[in-house]
Amino acid sequence: MRVNKTLTITAGTPQNLAVALGMVASAAALATANPILANRIDAQMGAGSTGWAYYMDLAALAPGTVASTANAAHVTQQLPVITASMPGLPFTDASAGIGYGGARDITRIWFDVSHTGDTVITSVDLRV
Repeated sequence: MRVNKTLTITAGTPQNLAVALGMVASAAALATANPILANRIDAQMGAGSTGWAYYMDLAALAPGTVASTANAAHVTQQLPVITASMPGLPFTDASAGIGYGGARDITRIWFDVSHTGDTVITSVDLRV
């Protein structure tokens, strides 16, 4: 099942994907949440954004760890901004060869931005 959501983010306040999609009540509840698996995660900066977006996958860290762009080990990818002449390049986290039989746990996926109010368009193919 595919779920699409545009995240509007305050710089320095990472948003967890499972929380943003309404599948976990809050970031505080992530430590005890069951894995929510996705076959694929797509993300791109939204039109009108002026900074960078940061994709952070904390699968190797303890459940409930809050992502931070200040920790270079947390930042997996940077998504470039959209310009007037070119859309921002999309990021796709395909699932080949990873844990849980090839799926990503979205309770461990976070997004942040470099400019408050920027948006990140996400599309998540949930494993059902």
